[in-house]
Amino acid sequence: MYVGNLTLFTIALIMVLITWIYWNRYPTPLSLLIIALTSLAVWPMGLPLVALSTVLLDRSLRLGNDKPWWFYLTPIMTSALIALLLQRPYIALYLAIPGVYIALMTTFSIARFYTVRITLTPDRELSITAGSIINYRLTITTKPRLRALIRITTPRSIKITPNTLRINGETILNASARYRLGGVKRPRIRLTLTDELGLISTTRVVMHPEITVIPRARAALEVARGLLAQASATGGEDVREVREYVPGDPVRRIHWKKSVKVRKLVIKLLEWRGSIGPMLVLTYTTNPEVLDRIGEFMVYTTAEAVTRQSIIELHLLGRDGNLETYSVSRTNYFEIMNKALGKLESLGVELLGGTDAANIFDTIKYAAWLRVKDIPKEALLIVGQGVFVKPLCEAVSNAICISV
Repeated sequence: MYVGNLTLFTIALIMVLITWIYWNRYPTPLSLLIIALTSLAVWPMGLPLVALSTVLLDRSLRLGNDKPWWFYLTPIMTSALIALLLQRPYIALYLAIPGVYIALMTTFSIARFYTVRITLTPDRELSITAGSIINYRLTITTKPRLRALIRITTPRSIKITPNTLRINGETILNASARYRLGGVKRPRIRLTLTDELGLISTTRVVMHPEITVIPRARAALEVARGLLAQASATGGEDVREVREYVPGDPVRRIHWKKSVKVRKLVIKLLEWRGSIGPMLVLTYTTNPEVLDRIGEFMVYTTAEAVTRQSIIELHLLGRDGNLETYSVSRTNYFEIMNKALGKLESLGVELLGGTDAANIFDTIKYAAWLRVKDIPKEALLIVGQGVFVKPLCEAVSNAICISV
């Protein structure tokens, strides 16, 4: 089939009009239509038109594309193959040019995505106490420089904003982290990379920089160190501002987790009673997070106590009914606290609804009740997980119970 110059002029005019009127609404479909129309041009006049239409297709894909590479390559190369079968080699060549371009760009993007080196760098050393939140800035760097769309998927403990952005070699993001348990954390961050044309997407997994999470109890020991040093310098006088205890406050209902800080709760107890009598700590819990909180409360409470009185009796009750008693003072405080923290243990059991509805801990509860009878009941402070503290509080009417 021979197509004259009039047809070529008509094709060019149609291309200009369609592009001018509808480009902003349908850039990619129009680009494909223009490629199809230019394939009707005579040889070799169609070559510059096809080259221009390929550039037009490139621009339209960069404006926004959500279709994979094969969505475009399949119809174009199929049409080129049909043209060859119909003995229209120039039409096949016209169609092959944009097809080869898409194939080359896809191959190039795949190679870059799998060879680029991606690093995450925080703006400072990441160290937090379990249960607290740290906010920081995270720099994503690619070497060699990569221009792409990145979608970031993080574990629940990490938040990064924005989680979808375009990168040109380097970008800085806002991030925050919160962990319930101590340890050195290196979470996996999943990055979905999409090239500028939107033709190919790949997923890379990179390691987040180390986050040192200090257990609550260990962090409490450092606070206690400063507290005892301050008490020694001031002769044991409490010089900090605290909320005064108001007569009539339901002390029994005070819950540790609802206090802004653990020390405020302890201070309220001290100001109400003047001093702390024997303290019984149930050293077993159903999960490690509650265990850490009990250790934190024990450290803070005993530290506050020895700044106001010379000695506090500390009783540690194990799940087997074994009872250990220590007389804690300023001189042996840290030695005993380290021993006490080593006695804490998690049973590794998840309670449905937070209660022991199946009574699977009856043996532990009964052993605890038998040993509590040997402890002086006057001004007794019982600390532990709620499921274990509750039956003891029912048996010891005048005790103050703290459910962690």
